[in-house]
Amino acid sequence: MRYWWALLLPVAGLATIPGAVADPVPPQTTAFVEGSCALCHAVPGLPAEPRTTSCTDCHIWIKAVASDPRKREKAKEIFPLWERYEKNVHSYLEVPNLEAAMARLEPEWVRGYLQDPHDLRPNLDESMPRFALSEATLDSIEQAFEQARVDVEPTPKPRRKNVEAGEALFTSAGCAACHSLGPHHTSVSLPMAPDLAHTRARMDPDVAVAWIANPKAVSEHATMPALGLDQDQAVLLRDYIWLARLDWESSQVTQAVIEPTTQPVTWEDVESRVFGRICAHCHMNPELNQGRAGPGNAGGFGYAPTGIELETYEGVVAAIDAIPDALQRRRDEADRDWVKPGSAPRVLTRPDQPGMPLGHPPIPDEDISLVLGWIDQGMPR
Repeated sequence: MRYWWALLLPVAGLATIPGAVADPVPPQTTAFVEGSCALCHAVPGLPAEPRTTSCTDCHIWIKAVASDPRKREKAKEIFPLWERYEKNVHSYLEVPNLEAAMARLEPEWVRGYLQDPHDLRPNLDESMPRFALSEATLDSIEQAFEQARVDVEPTPKPRRKNVEAGEALFTSAGCAACHSLGPHHTSVSLPMAPDLAHTRARMDPDVAVAWIANPKAVSEHATMPALGLDQDQAVLLRDYIWLARLDWESSQVTQAVIEPTTQPVTWEDVESRVFGRICAHCHMNPELNQGRAGPGNAGGFGYAPTGIELETYEGVVAAIDAIPDALQRRRDEADRDWVKPGSAPRVLTRPDQPGMPLGHPPIPDEDISLVLGWIDQGMPR
């Protein structure tokens, strides 16, 4: 067992996270189970996922071990590919707090976002995966967000006369150190800070004022700091966010056709750069992983099981007809799911099946070329 999921087994001398005791799932949280939300988020009413299944906890653990010289040396002895894990694990180390989101986001917007997500955080590589949730599940999630909304004081409607003063305050109060606003303030680099241009759709104007004035008064789980602003200043900022002119750059990029490489390619090449680096996270071989097959193989995020495992040579060859199309679909989705600061996510028509890798940027063109070349060459070992 030499792949990343071997890390999920208890190791003597390395810190472990005990699995949570499974409690009955309250009816109002079953929708979050279908969406596999707890793989990344702490879900109200659900026990924490153990590290064996939690993407976020597993990745945090790898980084923690990597930063401890003693534990790192022991890990390198046990796992031959440990340095590959250190190099490749960089996603889902931080995720938005779900309870804070439920307190402030518009339930109807959440429903639409789950059906057709787009890049909210242009400095973050990973994004929300596209789920395949039933209408009943979406109903339940929308209702859960509705029930969790906070009551706030009413405020004046956004007024255009406040935009100039709000823009000045946006800079002087330090908002521009973390957030972009459409084509404005795009030099920020804080990955978890969303582009505030999307706030107009995501939040009610009154809730936005309350959040700006004191985030923890809206949710104790808020990670945004209080800026010491009074109500009038919060209104000015809200009005700038709501009414600033957004002359977006186009996110659409003409995709060049990827040609298969003509250089000799072996299974070791494509396994180390593509299949073993990222695809095998979700498409495991259960015989090698104590029965775990991963959501891409056994089903998850609302999708039915596919039976596709991409850990072994035999598994990849068995699924080879579907792989080029899946990689191309992710390239096609990139202008919506993965955009640079200052660009608007492109609206597109989604096919039934999402592109791969789910929730991540497209695999680099040179790596796709490598896979196509390996296929053209007869998939040599």
